[in-house]
Amino acid sequence: MLKTAAKKSLTAMLAGTVMLTGYTGLWTGSQTAHAADQAIEIQADGINETRFLQLYAQLKDPANGYFSAEGIPYHSIETLMSEAPDYGHMSTSEAYSYWLWLETMYGHYTGDWSKLEAAWDNMEKYIIPVNEGDGKEEQPTMSKYNPNSPATYAAEKPFPDQYPSNLNGQYAAGKDPLDAELKATYGNNQTYLMHWLIDVDNWYGYGNLLNPSHTSTYVNTFQRGEQESVWEAIPHPSQDDKSFGKSGEGFMSLFTKENQAPSAQWRYTNATDADARAVQVLYWAKEMGYNNSEYLDKAKKMGDYLRYGMYDKYFQKVGSAKNGTPTPGTGKDSNMYLMAWYTSWGGGLGQGGDWAWRIGASHTHQAYQNPVAAYALSDPAGGLIPDSPTAKADWNATLKRQLEFYTWLQSHEGAIGGGATNSIGGSYAAYPAGVSTFYDMAYQEAPVYRDPDSNTWFGFQAWPLERVAEMYYILAESGDLTSENFQMAKKVITKWVDWTKDYVFVDERPVTDAEGYYLNAAGQRILGGTNVQVATTPAPGEFWIPGNQEWQGQPDKWNGFSTYTNNPNFHAITKGPVQDTGVLGSYIKALTFFAAGTEAENGSLSVKGQEAKELAQNLLNTAWDYNDGVGIVTEEERADYFRYFAKEIYIPANWSGTFGQGNTIPGTAGVPSDPAKGGNGVYIGYSDLRPAIKQDPAWAYLDNLYKTSYNPTTKKWENGAPTFTYHRFWSQVDMATAYGEFDRLLGDSSTPGVQVPAAPAGVTAAGGDKQVVLNWNAAAGATSYSVKRATVNGGPYTSVATGVTGSTFTDTGLTNGTAYYYVITAVNSAGESAPSAQVTATPQAGVTVPGVFTLSGTAGDAQAVLNWTASTGAATYTVQRSTGTGAYANLATGLTALTYTDTTAVNGTAYNYRVVATNASGQTNSNVVVLTPMAAPISTGTLEVQYRNGGSSASGNAITPQFNLKNTGTTAIDLSKVKVRYYFTKDSAADLSFWCDYAQLGSANVQGTFAAVQPAKGTADTYLEISFSAGAGSLAAGAETGIIQTRFSKNNWTNFDQSNDYSFDATQSAFGAWTKVTAYQDGVKVWGMEP
Repeated sequence: MLKTAAKKSLTAMLAGTVMLTGYTGLWTGSQTAHAADQAIEIQADGINETRFLQLYAQLKDPANGYFSAEGIPYHSIETLMSEAPDYGHMSTSEAYSYWLWLETMYGHYTGDWSKLEAAWDNMEKYIIPVNEGDGKEEQPTMSKYNPNSPATYAAEKPFPDQYPSNLNGQYAAGKDPLDAELKATYGNNQTYLMHWLIDVDNWYGYGNLLNPSHTSTYVNTFQRGEQESVWEAIPHPSQDDKSFGKSGEGFMSLFTKENQAPSAQWRYTNATDADARAVQVLYWAKEMGYNNSEYLDKAKKMGDYLRYGMYDKYFQKVGSAKNGTPTPGTGKDSNMYLMAWYTSWGGGLGQGGDWAWRIGASHTHQAYQNPVAAYALSDPAGGLIPDSPTAKADWNATLKRQLEFYTWLQSHEGAIGGGATNSIGGSYAAYPAGVSTFYDMAYQEAPVYRDPDSNTWFGFQAWPLERVAEMYYILAESGDLTSENFQMAKKVITKWVDWTKDYVFVDERPVTDAEGYYLNAAGQRILGGTNVQVATTPAPGEFWIPGNQEWQGQPDKWNGFSTYTNNPNFHAITKGPVQDTGVLGSYIKALTFFAAGTEAENGSLSVKGQEAKELAQNLLNTAWDYNDGVGIVTEEERADYFRYFAKEIYIPANWSGTFGQGNTIPGTAGVPSDPAKGGNGVYIGYSDLRPAIKQDPAWAYLDNLYKTSYNPTTKKWENGAPTFTYHRFWSQVDMATAYGEFDRLLGDSSTPGVQVPAAPAGVTAAGGDKQVVLNWNAAAGATSYSVKRATVNGGPYTSVATGVTGSTFTDTGLTNGTAYYYVITAVNSAGESAPSAQVTATPQAGVTVPGVFTLSGTAGDAQAVLNWTASTGAATYTVQRSTGTGAYANLATGLTALTYTDTTAVNGTAYNYRVVATNASGQTNSNVVVLTPMAAPISTGTLEVQYRNGGSSASGNAITPQFNLKNTGTTAIDLSKVKVRYYFTKDSAADLSFWCDYAQLGSANVQGTFAAVQPAKGTADTYLEISFSAGAGSLAAGAETGIIQTRFSKNNWTNFDQSNDYSFDATQSAFGAWTKVTAYQDGVKVWGMEP
């Protein structure tokens, strides 16, 4: 296993007040990444806002490596990766659109919108290829474009092996209806859209031809049809003057074939979903109070040009190719009124380069639709209607068309199918017999690409349906509860949420077979259907969401919403549970907007809305424990990484050229191509094409594992698949904004009220004759308990008792010699807890009950010390306590020692104590002793210690106490002679590290050390001792030190359990005098009470 980012200290406090240490270079757009830091104090109102701000700080900390020296967000911190980008230090229009979302949420919380504007400026400089004011023309010949002849036709092919494709003009292109009005509106037709991919560090070596001052370089990959995966693509420059590639031809001759050598040219391609997301985010910025018309106008302009993404690739009339003979479009009859996969544009370079071209795309994928952007660009309430005369009408039409599209593609289960095309095979082939249609476009299970199929990834459910959830919320909030648009949005998102909830788990792990199919309790595959019941096993602290889907059938032909059939023969089979944190963030936002939509529609949360809200909060809480100090991540097993070593990149015969990293391709490493795929060239491997990948820090790990684990015959990793931890920028932003949006729309769930209880702790099991005796500690807030049993280690479990009101249960009627496995859950009106840790016992015959024994005890200050004699035959002891004539409750279970100290006692209260001896045959009670703890005198000198909890929960990897010292005397106090002690349980032998994140008297003047409490107490075995250097000065009479924000963690970053710590109080959110923290002056205790 390789982890490519080490855990490190967190850069912001989980606190009511969050200190964000920022870097001017990243926050203002400066190209200097090491500018002076600045501290910003933000008062956070709740846990989810605080977590957003902490993730924000982690993302913006230069030490974490999310941004380049030019301030560009990398796709990932780590570099060895291959997905859509084939290297981690690429960046995408997707990453930029997420950056805008991050800064919009930051602006919402702080009122500081300069970060959003700086992000847009950086986007305009490095990934929107326009003259950003430096005189460098990055679309130098766009003015030569002829809208009456947009481009020359070349067919798409089934395999990369069949490229280059003849640029033969078999079908004349239709006319571009937008160019004239865009020129009239903006004075030129320089396309204001992002190119989708940039090589941020110029790793490929092509350089930025048209703006050499930039390190970042425009590149492209996918050019050769639906089967060209990232493993088969050839990265090439978007500004190709033929310096690289084949001599005299550049890289163009890999993709298209002409009668003469191809001309030098520039060419760009957008990803429509990313530009639409940028518009969507600016809509929300406006809704949150942002009002700078300069940048809102830029979003409008982007939306104006984004309309090219609605058009067929060669502007052919929609539906005209159903018989295999397309008709060139005129006017807007080539407009699909849906977001296609891309739009591309380009032109000539150098002498004779006075030409330009433009294409759309014929394939529409459900994952790229964005009704929120369409609403923002068409409805006056959206506020972003572009200036071109027909833009509003176009976007208004596509708003309805997109919602119809989702409705048409929704399966019987609720998942959304792939999409539609206006060009079968990318060559305008005749539609297959019986194919379903949508506005004369043909259904496609996997539009655009097939390696893997494009609509199998669950991320392509969560991304777009989050936008549908937003649309439902927007319409409900506006009071539009009757329109067809509202009805479609509500219907689609409600059914989709219902489907997903059956396959999403918190504190449980779904049971699957070896191929990833979910199983029910009977061990049968779940192959679709609604309201399914997936078998689970307890997995405290884990979350699981679907990984992918399979598809059966097709949607019925679309004839309008009024005749929608609900697609009874179109099915989704859900598979492959994963822990994908990025997709999780989008999914949580979908739940959040759906829940908020039900509240906006009904005045209060509906039942389904309440369920969605609770699931979202549970997922947010669970995900936070995966924060490694750099971001929220999980380990990923990458079985597909054998393809780093496969030979599958096709190079045509007689083609040889120079790659950007200096190597000749194909060189001598090629193997003959597969003639069945239509080519006669060679295949080369990933590192044959990109030799620099072998210098990557992670390559040795991957290479060694491939040689020792991968079996090319079975195609399996027989000694373990590669495992990586990736900090993807978009993924971290999705999680950060999930915390922010939940807080913004639904408030903070940490407000007072009934909470689901924690899982019971201290569970023990002892086997007797045909029975098992179970004991556990009472869970705070629980009103009853459920006992669940299995005969297989790890479950699945069946319920054997519910409504148990005590903290013990005897399971009878069992078979001696059989091992039984148990978990306990705690229940109250808010719900059922996660399962406890599993315990096991095996009933045996012939064991006698424990012998008689004697209990004694001594009362102390807020504690009682208990001692007892040994009970003959006892396996374990349980300490119980009651008051008056009340029932006994367990204080501790599973004890083997003959002593116990109750540190939860309240002074002045008389307690009845008894001990229960347990073995496999039964239980024996001790005598009862009555003890009344009494308070010791509290020191109150001239120094008062005030404390508040910095925001840490009872379970977490950091403890965050904050202090304020007040001089209540009449003379000054030398702070260098003062020490403050905070008491806690260490919970492990790991070493500890201390940080002072902020102090009004100077964090450098605050030190922290750790020492053991002697003897250890039940509530404290260690204390943090804070001292002050001479630089802290003296504290005048009546003065206060001001806030001292401290934090400490274990060096192995495992969690603390603070639930019973002496000095901790989760509810202490404001400073107040706190006697459970002690202070010493010249070694003499002057404040507080030691444990």
